[in-house]
Amino acid sequence: MSRRGYTMKKSYVQMLLTSLATAALAACGGGGGTSSQVIPLRASHVRPQTTILSNIVGVGDSLTAGYQSNGFLGATGVRARISYQYYSVFQGQENGWWADLYEQASGEPLDTSISKMYDPTTSPLPLIQSPGLNNQIIPWDPGLFPIQEQKLGDVCTDNKGFNEAGYHLKGNSRVRMDPDSTEIRDVGIPGLTLHEANVLHQPQTDTCKPIAGIPGLLSMVVADESATFWPVLGNFTKLGPNLTDVNAAASRHPTLATVWLGANDVLKYMGSGGRFVGGDRNAAQAESDLRATFSTLEHSGAHVVAANLPNILETGYFQRVTNPRRFKDCALITYAWCLLTRASTAITKSDVTALANKYHLSTPNGCVPASETKPCGYLTLQGAVEIAQYFTAHYGKFADLDCAIPAPECKAVPGSGLGNYYITPEFAGKIQALNDAINQGIDDAATASHVPLVDVQAIFHGLASANPSDPYFKLASSVNPGKCCTLGYLYGILSFDGLHPSNTGYALIAYVFIDTINKAYGTHIPQIDIKAAYDGKRCQNSSYCYPDPYAPPNDIPD
Repeated sequence: MSRRGYTMKKSYVQMLLTSLATAALAACGGGGGTSSQVIPLRASHVRPQTTILSNIVGVGDSLTAGYQSNGFLGATGVRARISYQYYSVFQGQENGWWADLYEQASGEPLDTSISKMYDPTTSPLPLIQSPGLNNQIIPWDPGLFPIQEQKLGDVCTDNKGFNEAGYHLKGNSRVRMDPDSTEIRDVGIPGLTLHEANVLHQPQTDTCKPIAGIPGLLSMVVADESATFWPVLGNFTKLGPNLTDVNAAASRHPTLATVWLGANDVLKYMGSGGRFVGGDRNAAQAESDLRATFSTLEHSGAHVVAANLPNILETGYFQRVTNPRRFKDCALITYAWCLLTRASTAITKSDVTALANKYHLSTPNGCVPASETKPCGYLTLQGAVEIAQYFTAHYGKFADLDCAIPAPECKAVPGSGLGNYYITPEFAGKIQALNDAINQGIDDAATASHVPLVDVQAIFHGLASANPSDPYFKLASSVNPGKCCTLGYLYGILSFDGLHPSNTGYALIAYVFIDTINKAYGTHIPQIDIKAAYDGKRCQNSSYCYPDPYAPPNDIPD
């Protein structure tokens, strides 16, 4: 497809493709029920019970780590230079839900507990030094394209090989803000699967270079996981051959352990086009792995709380190829056209329909998001950005998403873009089936082990419903009525990678963790003020507490 007379918005840089491909989140899930009770927006101020809260650890993946916008960063004041201008690169680790929970449960004034979270000598987080690991996506010039990669060119050699240093234990002296800390209690490793949490004792690769023989997107996710293994677990090498994520957490002899795993079992399967077989594939496997995790932590003295998954297909990374009736619907549901028209107003809804037909994404009889039996078709965020980039660079022509590297006259292999650039309805049904199976395994493990379960599934399904009567949708949309926050891409709940939450989204997750812990264990953790997280008013220090950079109107000017 091509067009003459298009309106082209020229980009100066590569458009996020590697970054978007490697963003790995435990995304959101199924048609779970939601409470009919409206959740109060403001925080409570009751002091917490101290015994069970005296030593909290976090076991998980990128969500527990506080990964945001495809970046892993703890340092403040980081700036990226792009086209002779400097742009802010915001830290994510201290804005994650686990950090929020830890601060609320500390029993100290928030200004004190937040200050300690940022201090590398006292923080329970393995704080990452500037410029951050992987390749964070940052806000850019909306007149060209609203988002951009922080690191241009070769991310392995950028900043004298900062990313490469993450692959090696000795690199912690450069990558970590305090490589000798004895305070680390958040051991979330981006990219980690359910089984790996119990058995992985070293990175799967020791180089930043692409892994031979592994499909592109899966290779990138495994590489990012390997780049963060030592920065997270480098202080636990005394465990020797027994070093695993779960054993590291247990070695702290926690009184309370949070466990949130399983998303990467789904995402690695998705990103490989269904070829990845290294993760848990059914409910029984997920239950077995999670019960082993629970047992290890409980034998170390911990009370445990776990969480289920969102449906990843309901997150902003997956762009619907049906078209919205009105532009304002873009705030509620992530449509591919909504992002593509930001790149060029010459890309029409008819173009999106033609793309859907070309790659067999259409559902003429309708579809139900996150359904196994009547699934939808999607462009991935990476696919939508590739289309936008190619369209502006090649004078109104559309990229062939079945080329390994889309270019004029490239040789396409039909179906090869599956998982990387697009998701057919048939494949979406398989992804959802795996998502549901993992959630069933999580539920079975929690029930068998008498572990309270945080229903993250209900949060995101409620947000995706765009139902004004849903308590989670009502809560999120009341943060800044008419402006924020909803699940549509660039509308406040998620960061720019379309998978990991914004500061506000993480605060909402922390809210539900706190509520579950208080009800299950009789604690009195003060509730987090979600609106304060959005406004940047949880503390007085503006370097630590600032308006959410991923939520309107702060993220992308219209």
